[in-house]
Amino acid sequence: MGSTDILEKETTESLSNGTNSNVEAAKRLAKRLYHLDRFKRSDVAKHLGKNNEFSKLVAEEYLKFFDFTGMTLDQSLRYFSCNPDTITSKDGVHCLTCAMMLLNTDLHGHVSVCL
Repeated sequence: MGSTDILEKETTESLSNGTNSNVEAAKRLAKRLYHLDRFKRSDVAKHLGKNNEFSKLVAEEYLKFFDFTGMTLDQSLRYFSCNPDTITSKDGVHCLTCAMMLLNTDLHGHVSVCL
């Protein structure tokens, strides 16, 4: 039984028990994904990228394992140089930076004109 089969079994059992079980199951899965416990690095994005409520819970819990407290955005992005195995290339960091700049522009770049 592969890691995905185990995950599906655990997820199904957890989801049938109610909301608190969903959060607990998400915390367990996020921890396993973060520590690559019976998962390959390529599995992480597959599980976090699904468009359903459980995957969103898992993603929220997964992000809690990273601590960027007190860091500026550029310091956080330099995380790559200290942890080269997290993002496969400097191009990945560049792509992430550009995406964040575009999102920031979309969020804050609109000017409202009141007449």
